[in-house]
Amino acid sequence: MDEKLRNMVLAFRMSELQSLMVFSGKSKAGKKTDLQTRAVELVRIDSSDINIKIKDLSNSMYKSLGSNAEATSITSTQGASYSNPYTDPIPPSPPPAHKLVYPTYPDVSLKKLPFYKIEETLLKPCSLQPNGNGRFQEQNFTFYLTPGQTTEISNSSYRNEQGKPEYRKQVQMRFSLLETSCEQEDNFPSSICVKVNGKLCPLPNPIPTNKPGAEPKRPPRPINITPLCKLSSTTANYINVSWAVEVGRAHTVSVYHVENLTYKDLLDQLKGKGLRQPDYTRALIKEKLADQDQEIATTSCKVTLACPLGKMRMNAPCRASTCDHLQCFDAQLYLQMNEKKPKWICPVCNKPALVENLLVDGFFMELIKSPRLPVDEHEIVLHNDGTWDPLPPKKDQLTQFSYKTAAPAKVTTTLSVTDSDTDSPNPTPGPSGQASGPPPPDNVDCITLDSDSEDEVETPPKKRIRLDSSSETTNDTDKPGSPDLICLDDD
Repeated sequence: MDEKLRNMVLAFRMSELQSLMVFSGKSKAGKKTDLQTRAVELVRIDSSDINIKIKDLSNSMYKSLGSNAEATSITSTQGASYSNPYTDPIPPSPPPAHKLVYPTYPDVSLKKLPFYKIEETLLKPCSLQPNGNGRFQEQNFTFYLTPGQTTEISNSSYRNEQGKPEYRKQVQMRFSLLETSCEQEDNFPSSICVKVNGKLCPLPNPIPTNKPGAEPKRPPRPINITPLCKLSSTTANYINVSWAVEVGRAHTVSVYHVENLTYKDLLDQLKGKGLRQPDYTRALIKEKLADQDQEIATTSCKVTLACPLGKMRMNAPCRASTCDHLQCFDAQLYLQMNEKKPKWICPVCNKPALVENLLVDGFFMELIKSPRLPVDEHEIVLHNDGTWDPLPPKKDQLTQFSYKTAAPAKVTTTLSVTDSDTDSPNPTPGPSGQASGPPPPDNVDCITLDSDSEDEVETPPKKRIRLDSSSETTNDTDKPGSPDLICLDDD
């Protein structure tokens, strides 16, 4: 082994010798023969790091020389009888220009999607390999469908509410970061463009950003490519991906045969898991209402039975096992919300509440079905001994108001009668208790009419003739009505 390494360093040029001296901490000054002598001494030390460096320098030197490496080796070592097994003989064809940067199939695991059940992996996570130094790259992938898969997909087609064809069994494509330390979420490369069998594949619209110079990112979600696939077991499906290379970031692409689930399917799975034991919730109530401080004693707390999402009484009260609060939320509304926009955040504490951690609470299920709970009551009181009571009625609900019929109000009509030569009456009607003008003169009398009912409308009586001989028939067109009795006082 020492003889092979010695032959390598003797074939080095000045650049390789100087690189070796710098790596080993020696001086790179001097003639080539001096540097070769120092290199031979380094070989005798038999250091693993130095030996690896010598091999790397030798390989890089002959790769740079190409097909002329053999002639250069012979002419530079005239009179020396040795052979280099690492480089001789040099193959006549030049080395390939493309070199794999990432593993072809890295051990990347993607996060499970609650609304998609994986039936089969058609293309396991495969690295997007850059070819060359260009910023924009392109790569092709191929996958096949079995006869059973094509039959299942074809038979699962249906029409959605808009009348568009959909598939319950789908071919799903996912992108993720090339990271093997943990499960990866969906993540799209920069400036991505995907074609399936030569047809452009629609991608989620980028989310606008306010940061200057930042490229908008696409929301992380899988892509349904079923309409673009060839549902045939004898024909291959081709995927063409073009993207922009990012420094320090690599991505993978994968294809799966999945079943698209609905919120009803997940609700059935949740109910199939069973109920959380009521005794567990009772113990949690006792723990939270225990006297932690002698000065402050908590004996009860109020809990609402209305879901924080729909503000209606819960039908399937549930909460995640990772939450430490008593308040529940309705499982159906929570699953419907995440089917439209998957966030999986608890509406009570805003912490992650994943579907695999959800459980229907048996204590609150018993409470909702209890005959003690009024139909229109949405709040209860929990006691520190684990019992509960409906919320006590408010004071205004306990007070009974008696509504009595109001006494009939008196209607007072004021009529002014003036003795004058022209005998022109000037009636001034007005409601009682309201001043409609200046006070009447002393010679005006007040006539009060009593009515048994305010709503009663009396027919005005016939016109009466004044007793004064000089009086004329009164003109009642200007008055609202004639009173039953008229009292006249002559001064």
